[in-house]
Amino acid sequence: MANGSETRQTVFEELVTATKILLNEGILDTFGHISARDPEDPDAFFLAQKLAPSLITVDDIQRFNLDGETSDNRPSYLERYIHSEIYKARPDVQCVLHSHSPAVLPYCFVDQPLRPVTHMGAFLGETVPVYEIRDKQGDDTDLFGGSPDVCRDIAESLGDQAVVLMARHGVVNVGSSVREVVFRAFYTEQNAAAQTAGLQIGTIKYLSPGEVRTAGKLVGAQIDRGWDHWSKRLAQAGLI
Repeated sequence: MANGSETRQTVFEELVTATKILLNEGILDTFGHISARDPEDPDAFFLAQKLAPSLITVDDIQRFNLDGETSDNRPSYLERYIHSEIYKARPDVQCVLHSHSPAVLPYCFVDQPLRPVTHMGAFLGETVPVYEIRDKQGDDTDLFGGSPDVCRDIAESLGDQAVVLMARHGVVNVGSSVREVVFRAFYTEQNAAAQTAGLQIGTIKYLSPGEVRTAGKLVGAQIDRGWDHWSKRLAQAGLI
């Protein structure tokens, strides 16, 4: 485990809890991962070593620089550059999650954009951007985020938004804290499921730009309630 202060220890514990929450709520699968910027050094971040998420403990946390490199000789996720390039491009971002969130995945391969349909999805912005790897890498790639060049383009596609989709692959959520990213990941999944259901019923009235701004501020203040609820569900399931 990367050595550090009590503040860093809190981050390690939140990363482990966040991983358990995301698994328990069906958002994270075998190949997802969540990281946090080092609270004592903005030019570094913490991410678990390459393990199945259900096995991760605080002792598995590695420390990386913003080039995605570490002095820890344990195996590291190949997609760590998704994290490093976003931290490099977005000084405001304190946490990055990559997942294959089930209800969101269809929006990674259809021509229907993911858009906010309820107040809980307002943080998505008016439309969620999609990174298309074919634009620069051609149509014979592995669709992976395994190089700095590709991940630099993912960060560029993200821009100043909270979510970016990777075409035919998955989802990246970012935020100002681990708790905020877990909250956003949960409601990205919920919004996608609601949008899909709505498209089958009739014509959707999406959030207006004003509703995106105003509802986003209100809902964004509720992240601790979500964290407390999902943590309690972990305890009830005997997972924490």
